[in-house]
Amino acid sequence: MTRRRALALAAVWTLPSLVFLAIVAKVYGTWRIEVPPPLGPEARTQVMATLRSALEGKAVVEPQHPELARRLPHDGPLAATIYLEGRMLARLDGYGPTIARAARTAAELMGHHPALVQLDAAQRAAAEIKVDVVVARGPIERDHPVLQLVALHPGVEGLGVTLTDDTTVRSLLMPDEMFLMGLLAKKPLTTLMPEIGMGVEFAKADQILATRVAIKWSDWGKRARTYYRFRTDAFVEAPDRAQPPLPLYRGLPDGPPVTPETLRAAALDGARYLVEHLGPNGRYIYERNLTSGQGTDPLRPGPYSIPRHCGTTYFLAEVYRITKEEWLREPIERAFAHMNDLVIAGGCTRTLPDGTELACVIDKGGTVANLGSTALGVVALAEYQRATGDTRYLPLATKLTNWMLWMQRPDGSFRHRYNVKTQVADDKTMDLYFSGEAALALARMYEVTRDERYAKASEEALDWLVGWYDFFIGGMLYGEEHWTCISAEALGRIYTKKAAWLDFCNGLARFWGESQPHPGERPDQWDLVGSHIMTPFVMPQNTPAGSHTEARISTYLLGKYHGQPSRALRREILETLHYLLRQQIRPDNDYAVVARAKGLGAVPANPVDRNVRIDYVQHVCSAMIRAVELAEEEAKAAAR
Repeated sequence: MTRRRALALAAVWTLPSLVFLAIVAKVYGTWRIEVPPPLGPEARTQVMATLRSALEGKAVVEPQHPELARRLPHDGPLAATIYLEGRMLARLDGYGPTIARAARTAAELMGHHPALVQLDAAQRAAAEIKVDVVVARGPIERDHPVLQLVALHPGVEGLGVTLTDDTTVRSLLMPDEMFLMGLLAKKPLTTLMPEIGMGVEFAKADQILATRVAIKWSDWGKRARTYYRFRTDAFVEAPDRAQPPLPLYRGLPDGPPVTPETLRAAALDGARYLVEHLGPNGRYIYERNLTSGQGTDPLRPGPYSIPRHCGTTYFLAEVYRITKEEWLREPIERAFAHMNDLVIAGGCTRTLPDGTELACVIDKGGTVANLGSTALGVVALAEYQRATGDTRYLPLATKLTNWMLWMQRPDGSFRHRYNVKTQVADDKTMDLYFSGEAALALARMYEVTRDERYAKASEEALDWLVGWYDFFIGGMLYGEEHWTCISAEALGRIYTKKAAWLDFCNGLARFWGESQPHPGERPDQWDLVGSHIMTPFVMPQNTPAGSHTEARISTYLLGKYHGQPSRALRREILETLHYLLRQQIRPDNDYAVVARAKGLGAVPANPVDRNVRIDYVQHVCSAMIRAVELAEEEAKAAAR
């Protein structure tokens, strides 16, 4: 080979990589924001003491801790936000060359803010102070239609603007304000999953920025402006104010450790949230926004899902079975009464020629019943019987199960929809989750009745569900089959266990595990360790993390039944639960949750979306209560 040819080949192989590395270096150098270490607990305490003194009308003294002598780029600011009962009363932006001076400036501004001077002593004491020290800034892309989707690191970076013709006029939206005000992740990636989005609502953000500096919207576009993104060192007062302020990342402090006690308590908190959101008619407040407090009305027509109603009630029955907390019993029965009313009002009943009575669950005004509503209704009823031994709901559960058996095909699969008026089942349409939910319902009915028909039907359903993946890439690509593995464990514990079911669920657990970040893998997203994430550019949804964990717990238990427990899987499950414990609303992270939302125990949609739906709480907290056993095992293993 000639030297020229060798050089040419080397260039062909290395030049693309060099070009790529050069581009990466350019992007990294231009866009990355380097931040200093966060303030320590003593420095945070001094800043908060200065602000608290000002809020309570005492003399303002500039804090003196050495860390607070750190110089602030662009004079900060240090932003102090005052919340009362979850509502933002005021934002004081203190500018200064150092953190100490900026803290003093913010404190001095408190004495003149109209919303604060009106507070009485009790309100001042009850108010909570959150601090954002703006420690670094960088450029932002607002115009390119693709790049603007990743213009900000959601919940970590804020948006600022300076008027070019008057650089003393500055307006900022703090990182958590960006999602509390609904400005993030609002552009859906696909119509199939509208809840998964990216990007920033720049137009809405501009209106807020203009309002904060008292510039009319009609004049805002005429003023020359320079936008930037920035990072903050954020912290909030602890519930026990004798303790140092809590450092925040993406608006949340660290969560509790994963122990049997914290998991049990968190599951019960989730159950309390749901009970608080159950109407007198047995219908849940289906959705709630924690920032505004707005929610659906269970007494009026509006968005609702009967499968989720039944699934949520199943979770309450599950928690009752495990904890025996008596306050759960009446709400469960109230939700059952509503479900029974729907069966009667919906007219979804019939009798077969052999005298078998059928019934299905359908919402008010509906004409098409779906398999999932009835299946999860049966799961809930059977779970309650498991918990109490009370058989009064068994006649209803039997009729509902008879309808499911009638909807099942000879090969084990199910028809998913049924026209109540024509009494004809749809043989074509297939929906997510329903077959797995039906398999679980049949397994649970076998457990409470020992009727072999149910066990056999559940086994055939599972064989069909698992067998469906017997094709070329079936072991590399999976759908949302969490109910399938929950069903496999339920039947495997009491009737029969099959190696094919375990192989399938192990494969599914590995597939989900590949999307789970582990400690040290993503330094700027350390708070997402344990989540189930599609891409680092999209915030992980909390509900799949919960439902996947339910299924992985079942997979772990199924492995135990086969004599193959996986400690690695158990550790991954507990890692996800640490992430989920941090996401749940607790007294130490509810500073921006309005009182009317009754948000304690809630699980928001994702780290930058404060909307809560009943199934978010159901799946996450079901995983928590079921993982208590695994946490006990892990603690024993660690002690050996």
